[in-house]
Amino acid sequence: MARYYEVEIPESVVTEFGEFKYYKEAKKLQVSLPKWKSLDDEIHHGKTVTLDMNDFKGNEELKTLLNMVLAEIG
Repeated sequence: MARYYEVEIPESVVTEFGEFKYYKEAKKLQVSLPKWKSLDDEIHHGKTVTLDMNDFKGNEELKTLLNMVLAEIG
């Protein structure tokens, strides 16, 4: 069975501080540290955390927190 990241193209934002990818169909949000280059010039992905948005559905406390974060970044 194919993995969601192999079949779905995410909405993504890459900044100098990291990468953010949202897989809408799979309901997965990935947050990664920036890519980095090793001494032998290989590019490596930064450490990544994947959140399953289904686990947070209906959680008003989390929605409040996320809205607070969004207000901070304006």
